[in-house]
Amino acid sequence: MKRKSGLHFIRIVVTTALLVYVFHKAGLLTVKGWQDLLATFSRANLWLILVAVLLVPLMDFVSSVKWYYLARACGLKVGLWRLYAYYMVGRFFNLVLPSSIGGDVIRINELGRYTGRYADSAAVVFVERFSGLAMLVVLAAIAVVVNLQMFNMPWLTATLLIGVIGVAFICWIIIDARPFNLINRYFTGRGPSRRLAFVPAFLKKIGKFREAVLVYKDKPEVLWLATFNSLLFYFLAVCNVWVSVLAFDNSISFISMLVAVPIMMFIMNLPFSIGGIGLTEFAYSFTLGLFGINPSVAISVALLMRLKTLLAAGLGGLVYPLVSEGMASPQQMARTAAPSYEDKRNP
Repeated sequence: MKRKSGLHFIRIVVTTALLVYVFHKAGLLTVKGWQDLLATFSRANLWLILVAVLLVPLMDFVSSVKWYYLARACGLKVGLWRLYAYYMVGRFFNLVLPSSIGGDVIRINELGRYTGRYADSAAVVFVERFSGLAMLVVLAAIAVVVNLQMFNMPWLTATLLIGVIGVAFICWIIIDARPFNLINRYFTGRGPSRRLAFVPAFLKKIGKFREAVLVYKDKPEVLWLATFNSLLFYFLAVCNVWVSVLAFDNSISFISMLVAVPIMMFIMNLPFSIGGIGLTEFAYSFTLGLFGINPSVAISVALLMRLKTLLAAGLGGLVYPLVSEGMASPQQMARTAAPSYEDKRNP
């Protein structure tokens, strides 16, 4: 409990430090800085802001298409528009819950209740998210390598290296059964580990989840489709940020955004602050600043992106009562769970 409180305190300190840094860089610690920010907003192109707002549901739809094909490949019978609604609901809970994975938990719950197959639902959401995260790490690494002189910063290189190693490690423990079998034998065998009675049951659930994920090992065409979809999503993400920047400053090129956006999104996914507060603003101020964008413009873009997130989350909150039956209890999940797709193939 003390450790959890300590980590929470550290994240509060980091969040505060990032906000102070961003406010200082944008000059928002002075009256003139706020005047410059208001002037930047007053000159904004409203039509481009409208386009930027409309790009968000398009990006969500593209992600929902990937989720749909992954779900169908796993044998889950669910419609695309239902998954799109669940994706919007997930955005809402990402905003209202303290953790950024809260929306994924809700998506797993809703899909599991609809299909009666929670292990497969968890596996599908995991693959959908992990494939996107892996693609982001790859794109950010390429952006750094191609522009090493600009991004030659120890903290960025170190976090990217950790990200690459983390993605590789997760792929290894899923594909290679030996680490899981070794842990499983230790906790189900004789000895002190037997005292931890809850561990075998937990490992059994992990095993079912792992089997559900491994379904895609025999479906390379689905994984290639997911890869293409992730690339399309990040292309739209680049367009989203570029249009948002153009609404305030038309001096930056699309090519520059192809380099900047993966770095910004990678920084925004680092688990250093509470709800991404401060970290998002830092990502925009730091990265756009390297491309010569004025700090007041960078913070304006970050605030616009925040506004778009709030609008998308609000829409998800409106959709939630229409598609949800509420959160299932663990007993309900265990009682209604059906055999996984892999179990049905190998009765």
